[in-house]
Amino acid sequence: MSAARTAPAADVDEILRLHREWWESNENWDIPRMAAVFPDPGDEYLMFNFNGHTYYNLAEKTALWEWYRDKTGQDGGLVVKVLRLEVRGDTAWLAAEGSIGTYMYDGGEWTVDGVPGHRFRATEIYHRDRGDGTPEWRMWHTHISAPAPDDEPRPGFGDTTDQRGLGWVPWQIEPVRDA
Repeated sequence: MSAARTAPAADVDEILRLHREWWESNENWDIPRMAAVFPDPGDEYLMFNFNGHTYYNLAEKTALWEWYRDKTGQDGGLVVKVLRLEVRGDTAWLAAEGSIGTYMYDGGEWTVDGVPGHRFRATEIYHRDRGDGTPEWRMWHTHISAPAPDDEPRPGFGDTTDQRGLGWVPWQIEPVRDA
């Protein structure tokens, strides 16, 4: 987290707090906890969701979570590793990867959505703006996508995520921070 070392510690701590709140709210579809991470009223928030669709504001994201809350269950096991955090003035970005056990209700039974420990990767964009100009950090954009399979060799290198481990970064001097 190179730039994070030169950014004010209070900024880094607040961004990491919001990052943790966001991911931990995912475990039980905690909508009030999730909403507090994003700008208020949230009309300019934009998300590229893991499901492949785009959500254009906090009201749409809330409707998505209400829909999922009735159709999914989770066995916990949330693990999120921060790969990089860059803070530049009033803007920051964070890259992370992680896993969570998620189960989907298909109308007749609960089935595992993928495999237990469903993996993801995410990029988060933060601005020091609560949404009304108040200088408080909020997440304004997130992009979540699926990584390559754990055992698929990385082109050009031949190593796999299984071999490297979740959160591995080749230039990392200090340990990767958990969310």
